[in-house]
Amino acid sequence: MILYLVNLASAIATFTFAIIAFEKLFSEKHTPLFIRILFLLTVSPVKAFLQKFSQEHSVPWINPIITFLLLFLLATIFNKNPSLRVAVYVLAFITIMAIVEVLTSNILGSILDVDTKVFVDNEVFMAGANLFEWIIMLVITKAFITIVTEKGLYNVRTNELIMFMVLILGEIILLSLFHDFFVKSESKYEIIIILSVIFVFDLYLTYVLRRISQSYRMEKELDLLTQQSQLQLNAYKVLNEKYTASRHVIHDVKKHLASLDGLINDNNIEEAKHYKELLTSELDKLMPRFECDNAILTVVVNNKMEAADKLKIDFQVDSEYTNIDFISNLDITAIFSNLLDNAFEACSELPEKNRHVSLSIKRHNHFVFILLENTCGKVISSSENKYLSTKKNHQGIGMSNIKNACKKYDGSFNAHTENGHFITEVLIPIPDYAL
Repeated sequence: MILYLVNLASAIATFTFAIIAFEKLFSEKHTPLFIRILFLLTVSPVKAFLQKFSQEHSVPWINPIITFLLLFLLATIFNKNPSLRVAVYVLAFITIMAIVEVLTSNILGSILDVDTKVFVDNEVFMAGANLFEWIIMLVITKAFITIVTEKGLYNVRTNELIMFMVLILGEIILLSLFHDFFVKSESKYEIIIILSVIFVFDLYLTYVLRRISQSYRMEKELDLLTQQSQLQLNAYKVLNEKYTASRHVIHDVKKHLASLDGLINDNNIEEAKHYKELLTSELDKLMPRFECDNAILTVVVNNKMEAADKLKIDFQVDSEYTNIDFISNLDITAIFSNLLDNAFEACSELPEKNRHVSLSIKRHNHFVFILLENTCGKVISSSENKYLSTKKNHQGIGMSNIKNACKKYDGSFNAHTENGHFITEVLIPIPDYAL
């Protein structure tokens, strides 16, 4: 009975780890929580029973096969991805668990000064090994998700992973210091109590760090929202100014027409042409300089055109394809606003005659291709091939925002210098529903 309960606890932990990992690795179907809990409570007893059967009858191949099938079923029911990809990740997950199981058994066997074969026959040792395995799986699962998905690689996530690795190493060293105490103990229940306390502490720390990570992401989103709101506010101010100017023009249109008519009647054609050009120029000022299919992109580019005029930058836009509504307004702001801000910043350090920026937005097959070129002076490249601003204390947050926005849509980002120009390229796949 004790062996079955140990296996049951192990099965529940395995499927819990899997559900958390698969949520990050696959596209979710947004299944209600109680359905997942019901699945967990249904399949865990089955796995525990079959694992106990394989242990008692020395049939070791049953457990990995059943684990694979149940994990594959779990990933298929709760996530929407190709079966082959699911099978590969499930197999990788099981392989990692097997490696961790061997690793923890050997470490714990060394700490308790017992042979690893004892863990199969002794329920107390098996329970301790399972607890130790779950502790190790916490950090391994985090590392696996980070490496495979390439998402959330913010400093806080990297530091979290490093901290967990150091913590696990410290806990192993701490357990090793109690080697003599564990060896002299007759019941061996002390190791279960200590490992349980460590496991609960690690779970709580995981929860705290997750909240910190969420807070960090919310802060970044708030920064983008603030940036977008400022852009829209500036755009509304410009529109209001143009609306006021248009009222004056409309109010005086009859006077302008009468003046033109008078010049024509007096055969003063050259003066009439000049007057017409002045009137056309005033009317052109009332029209948006850039318009496209996407409202927020229209706001961003027009705002940056105003900024380019103030900085005396030659800013050219070629927008063949702007049907990018599948990208959220926040991410459009993050990509285009930061790209152009960086370009204008680099140009502003050059003489006026050398300040040139060109933005191109095109479609290549099933991809949106964004190309930005700007003249630049000195560019610093870090050891990680990251380009840094020449401004003092500049953190390069703009580039980070662009890269993170691209990753959300499985896009790619590339930056390089060529003949005195800084060139950035963004390639984002267009989803089928947006084609």
